[in-house]
Amino acid sequence: MTSKGNNSTLFEHLPIGAYRAALDGRILQANNAFLRLHRCEDEGELGQLLQARSLNPYVQPQRRKDFLDEMRRHGKVKDFVSEMFRLQGGQRIWVREHAHALHDKLGQVVAFEGTIEDITRERNARVALRKNEVMLRNVLQTIPDQIWVKDLQGVYLLCNDAFAQALGVQAEDIIGTRDANWVEDSAAEAFALSDQWALKSDKTVTFEEGSVTKINPSGATFEVHKTPMRDAQGKTIGVLGVSRNIQDRKDAEALLRDTTEQLELAIMGADLGRWDHDLRQEPGYMMDLRAFAMLGYMPGDAQSPRSLSEFIHPDDLAPLGVAVLRHLKGHSTSFRAEYRARHADGRWIWLSSRGKVVQTSQDGTPLRMVGTLMDITARKQTEDSLRAAQVELQATLDALPDLLFEIGEKGHYRAVHSGNKNALFAEPDFLIGRSIQEVLPQEAATACMAALSQAIQKGRSSGVQYYLDRHGSRQWFELSVVRKPTVTDEEIRCIAIARDITERKEAEEAIRHMAFHDPLTGLPNRRLLTDRLHSAIAHSQRSKEHGALMFMDLDHFKRLNDSLGHDVGDLLLQEVARRLQKNVRQVDTIARIGGDEFVLLLQDVGEDAVAARKHASIVAFKVLSSLNEPYELPDTTYRTTPSIGVCLFLGETHTPADLLKNADTAMYVAKQKGRNNVWFYEDTAPDTPTRAA
Repeated sequence: MTSKGNNSTLFEHLPIGAYRAALDGRILQANNAFLRLHRCEDEGELGQLLQARSLNPYVQPQRRKDFLDEMRRHGKVKDFVSEMFRLQGGQRIWVREHAHALHDKLGQVVAFEGTIEDITRERNARVALRKNEVMLRNVLQTIPDQIWVKDLQGVYLLCNDAFAQALGVQAEDIIGTRDANWVEDSAAEAFALSDQWALKSDKTVTFEEGSVTKINPSGATFEVHKTPMRDAQGKTIGVLGVSRNIQDRKDAEALLRDTTEQLELAIMGADLGRWDHDLRQEPGYMMDLRAFAMLGYMPGDAQSPRSLSEFIHPDDLAPLGVAVLRHLKGHSTSFRAEYRARHADGRWIWLSSRGKVVQTSQDGTPLRMVGTLMDITARKQTEDSLRAAQVELQATLDALPDLLFEIGEKGHYRAVHSGNKNALFAEPDFLIGRSIQEVLPQEAATACMAALSQAIQKGRSSGVQYYLDRHGSRQWFELSVVRKPTVTDEEIRCIAIARDITERKEAEEAIRHMAFHDPLTGLPNRRLLTDRLHSAIAHSQRSKEHGALMFMDLDHFKRLNDSLGHDVGDLLLQEVARRLQKNVRQVDTIARIGGDEFVLLLQDVGEDAVAARKHASIVAFKVLSSLNEPYELPDTTYRTTPSIGVCLFLGETHTPADLLKNADTAMYVAKQKGRNNVWFYEDTAPDTPTRAA
């Protein structure tokens, strides 16, 4: 090792490692920062550890040869990034080196010297940033809402899979097209007008769109948001659109937009500025040309002493003074601080300052400090951007009304998120590490695993529905899953979003019930009766057993409506429905087909026609007797009688319409025979008039 020269003060207090090395890799001189980098107490220990590694600390030994080759070709190396072993402890670290060759009087390279900087944290920050970006893209593709971007001429620049699926094509087929390629001219013009509305408003516009088009034949209502898109300079470059089908009356409001700015990590250079502070006078702060250049000043500005506070941001003066005072009082071995300084153009930049007392009086009073300056503005901006991205991502996730999971290839929960903790079927801590099969009921687990398998194989899965019975009620979910991109040896994972569709399912069931049932009595209506008649005829054909159709009408029902009102009439009809239900089997059907007309459909009443007639007759007179009982209505007791027509059938000899007509004809004969009676169609003479006659 060689001794330190007259410039050792600056050399020793550089915040990054500095060294001089022989051509064979032996370290001839190293500063304290270099020793700290390798966690060595002194140069002797450093030399021993380096010798133990055969003078090659690089993780990839080839990097040593690359370094020397670069040095021989150019006489220097710059921004030489490698993975290296920390000599003490063997930890792997990433470093950046700058170096140049030293020549003797004959021009021969005798050694080289340079700086080395630990950039492990910087690289880790890059990895974290990439993961956040991947998460944002995955969330965008997982969202079931339709998202697209068009330029100022209406040409599609970007869309997500949900938008492409709505058009029935792949996303890449849409890029470069216009609305006119997909919808009618009138709809394309309407879309263009809403684009211009957003551009002229210079803000997000929200509206509902429900026009019937080629891509929306049902005329479903969509909630559409359109927002002007701008580039980094603030120039408007297009329109971002987000569309959600609100026909289901869902409340999902948070839409992920692929507008996250690309974050850049600034690389701290090896160029350092130097400062010298004479503590005996004020002003006594001097900076060299490089330091002044960082602040944007000309070389002539560095000729006279300045006041340190002249450059410092007012909010940073107090903490900077505390750091200086701690070092002057001996509470810290060196001074170090980060603060904002005013640039010559008026902006504020961030500086990292490192220094130490180098001169004291005989009584130990500090007289002079020297140190270095490094522009860390880029690093600060990167840290702020990373924090902002993390805050933005967290805020986006918190705004999602849906459940979001990260799931491993075998179905194990790796991450759980929900802005609404009450929507979760178990606590996140309970779910993490457990599999879907362990947590969910078998039927729901099977559906979720099928969606996961499809996403792993094809990249995504959507529309899978499953239910959970919670708190005495059934809760329905719709699952969307997308596979995350992975690197070599990384576990395959998927992002899954579970959306609560309970209200939609209940609404669908209510609509289905209304379509097939009478709203007053809850009985099947004519539409459902016709379906069941078809089934009964087919069943009769297979089983070779008769069926019976009874057409019933209440006698003089109009008098009740005219005398007591329709409300009372409705109460009577509801009571009739209840009595009818008590007198038939579950396999049979009771329907109200209008007014006071009811139909009873009986199945399997007998293989023999005589036995079938007897069975049907027993049921008919049982119903007749039940409906003859008095009715307790508001303020009155009322009696009414029915007229019942019966038609037997066997196999597919008649259509449902024929059977209804025949039973109606028989019922009309029952009325002619004095009402409150039962009449079979086969007893009806061919010339018997019907109500339609």
